[in-house]
Order: sequence, then C-alpha cells, then structure tokens
Amino acid sequence: MNRPRSSAGNRGAKWALLIALVLLVGMVVLLARLTAENNSRPTEAPTAQTDTRSVEKPPEKQPVSPEFQFYTLLPKEGNQPPRPAMQEEGVADEPSVERSDVKSDVRYVLQAGSFSKARDAEARKAELALLGVESHINAVDVSGRRYHRVILGPLPGKGIAALRRQLDQAGIQTTEPRRSDG
Repeated sequence: MNRPRSSAGNRGAKWALLIALVLLVGMVVLLARLTAENNSRPTEAPTAQTDTRSVEKPPEKQPVSPEFQFYTLLPKEGNQPPRPAMQEEGVADEPSVERSDVKSDVRYVLQAGSFSKARDAEARKAELALLGVESHINAVDVSGRRYHRVILGPLPGKGIAALRRQLDQAGIQTTEPRRSDG
C-alpha cells in the first residue's frame, strides 16, 4: 500500500538549500567586486607632480665616426668599386666598362658585393637570381676576418656592358670587370 509522503519534512530541506545557494552566490559576487577594486587601484600613488618645463635633457652624444677598413683593404686586393668619372657634355651616362678595353673573346668576372655575413651574401645571390643572373659565393679571409664575395662569371666580354647596365638599373653596383683565371 502506498502512502502519500508528507511534504512538511522536505519543505525545510528545500528552504535550507535555497538559503545556502543564495549565500554562496552572494559571496562569489562580493569576492568579484573586491578583486575588481583591488585591480583598479594604482599600485603607487603619485607623490607629487613634476614640472616638465624644468627638466633638463641629457646632453646629446656626438656621433662616433666608424673606422672602415675596406678603404685600405680593397685597393690592396684590387677589388675597388668603379670611381665616378666626371661627366662631360654629350657623354652618355653608361658604365665605364664600355669605354674600357673589354675584349669579346676573353672571359671576365664581376663582383656584385662583399659581405661579412653569409646570409647577406645569400640574399644578394637570390636578388641576382630573380634578375636571371647566375652567381656564386666565394668565402675569403682578409686580415683575420671572413668575407663572402658574390661573384658573377666567368662571362664573355661582349655581354659585360649589358649585364652591368641591367644590374645598375636594379641598384646593384659591381666592380670593374677582371679577367677570369680560367
């Protein structure tokens, strides 16, 4: 036989559970507000305002002029860049290689840069490859320092002038053509 249960005992438990739940939510809200207030307060209160008009700037440092060794190293190695020639009236602005005695039956090499870091030389080689120019890198030691030279060639003498013009238009400077060893 089934007897109906009395709901008087359950009512007290339901109210106790409801009150506990309300208190729990109230504590969470209170803690959240306290945390937000603590986070919004500045950590250090400014003690006094500083008049910025009276603050003096530190004296500026004079730029240090770097000492470059390539001015003395390049002439010794024979790899100096072309010297700018005085432009005369009526003379076209072309690389000096066309005015020099480059022979079409002789093979020449050009240097398109010399870098102390290999990644810079690789970047120049990639730049040349995008222009359709094949190059290679030679690592050399000069006065105890390692340099990575980007070399083009050996190339036939008849194409040197056009190649130097193309590279000059792309903003890449090259050395004067040198005869290839082999």
